[in-house]
Amino acid sequence: MRDPRDLYRFESADVLAAVPRTGLTLVHALPGLVDAGNACRIASTYLRDELRHLRLVTFDMDELLDYRGSRPQAVFDGTSYTGVDIPELTLSLMYDESDRPFLFLDGPEPDLQWGRLAEALIDLVEFFDVERVVGMQAVPMAVPHTRPIGLFAHANDPSLLGRPNTRPTPAPGTTLGSEDGEPAEIVVPAAFGALLEHRLGRADHPAMGYAAQIPHYLTRTDFPAGSLALLRRVSDAAGLDLPLVHLGDLTDAATVALQGTLAQNSEVHQIVRTLEEQYDAMSEGSDPSPLATTLDLPTADEIGEHFERFLADHDDEWPDDPRPL
Repeated sequence: MRDPRDLYRFESADVLAAVPRTGLTLVHALPGLVDAGNACRIASTYLRDELRHLRLVTFDMDELLDYRGSRPQAVFDGTSYTGVDIPELTLSLMYDESDRPFLFLDGPEPDLQWGRLAEALIDLVEFFDVERVVGMQAVPMAVPHTRPIGLFAHANDPSLLGRPNTRPTPAPGTTLGSEDGEPAEIVVPAAFGALLEHRLGRADHPAMGYAAQIPHYLTRTDFPAGSLALLRRVSDAAGLDLPLVHLGDLTDAATVALQGTLAQNSEVHQIVRTLEEQYDAMSEGSDPSPLATTLDLPTADEIGEHFERFLADHDDEWPDDPRPL
């Protein structure tokens, strides 16, 4: 195999000198064949818009993408092509709300050279002395958008999933079906993130991830609630202070718009009702769900900040002294 380090280049020595070498987490979002609700893409764009970041590494996309299979977008002004948008896969140094640094890998899932790219990323994990790798994924499921979003958790070391409010769950597509209660092994289409997590484990590097369960009828629709659920879990797993309130506002607005759209479509509305009934029946039943998940719920800080903003927005509507005379 050709040298994996030939797949990437560092941006500059000055930027590399700014990277701390202790306690770093690497977060990755590499949407590929399936990015239900565009949840990973929305999460990546949101982090780049909200957080200060510096590019550290750029990967050679000519080696990794099949341009015939996934055509880049070209801009034509009627006379000339004014641009061709070649996707990028980059590794950046980001700083969270508390100015804590972490690494962020995002871009399209590679079509080619998975093994070589995994080795290149392991080389970078070791170069930057990364402490933990956390990935994001979004998969379609027969669930309603009106209930808390479930997430599958997976890791190359089960102890990584033993955090408060998080219990070990099967990998996406795995069901609890064996007699001893262990997850039954099945074969599912792999994402690059699955290979990366596996290879990192073989190299003794802790790696874990979350897959948000997106309503199947919204697979091709922007669903920021899925992005919010993923970033909440990533924030907790990586010990990061990610800015989630603005994404919560975007989620609220998208939910209102979605409810209006569904109200005009009786067929989809009935599908949602049926899924709600199935979801509630499984939640109330005494037997555990065959797909064990962790649910996405807002944190106390998020609820408090939402409430404070609500009061601020409606400050003029309240009397100065609400007490009766």
